Amino acid sequence: MRINLSKTPRSIAIDLNFSGPQPSHFGANAASAVPMQVDGFVGDTRQGGSCNVDVIQMNPHCNGTHTETISHIVDELLPPHQVLEQSLMVAELVTIEPQLATELIASNSYQPPMEADEYLLSVEQLTAVKKSLHKHTKALIIRTLPNNKNKQRRHYNGQNQPPYFSNEAIAWLANETPIEHLLVDLPSIDRLHDKGMLSNHRLFWNLSPGSKQLSESCWQHKTITEMVYVADDIPDGSYLLNLQVPKLNLNAVPSNPTLQPISF
Repeated sequence: MRINLSKTPRSIAIDLNFSGPQPSHFGANAASAVPMQVDGFVGDTRQGGSCNVDVIQMNPHCNGTHTETISHIVDELLPPHQVLEQSLMVAELVTIEPQLATELIASNSYQPPMEADEYLLSVEQLTAVKKSLHKHTKALIIRTLPNNKNKQRRHYNGQNQPPYFSNEAIAWLANETPIEHLLVDLPSIDRLHDKGMLSNHRLFWNLSPGSKQLSESCWQHKTITEMVYVADDIPDGSYLLNLQVPKLNLNAVPSNPTLQPISF
């Protein structure tokens, strides 16, 4: 494997603007940053403070690019920085156009049942990706079409239902490929309103429906990164992924995935 160090690594994280337009999911409040105030001190030089000190409030799952572990759906805490023993890995970037559910009913399904006018990523689309995967590939990055720049500021809600994966697509990815880390430009691999089932998350981590406890059969070494944005000028292909996460003991953390071109 050869790494092209002459190219500047490209971040595929959304640039989160705390004082301007930003993405949101599931009706979450916007991320915010306000000056710290304590004992007469104000953390804002424009208000007479000696320095700028912000107090931020955000929801990693809903306010931008984030990486999550199986702790998203179980009682036990397993932070991303503990799961990612190696942040550098071979990744494959692919571009997929979601399809209408009515076109996929013969071989794709979802729990709870999908609606006819919803858009899905199908098992057929993912299996077509397999021939692109190198034997060392550990991460799959999926860019969906259309790839409008407003993905970086989009509000996903009942009036703006994002695409999601069929159960068969995630089951195939989790069981039939070497992929351990999935990165998507969607706010979730599951349906926006799914009655709390999170069926795709459970399939990816091999967790039984309804279970909230870790077991030896769970795939605790896997992560899901959601709400990335892959610009159009980044071509499909193989990359060295640096999945950068802070050392915060949470089930999901803001993250900064970067891509470096490689060749074999």
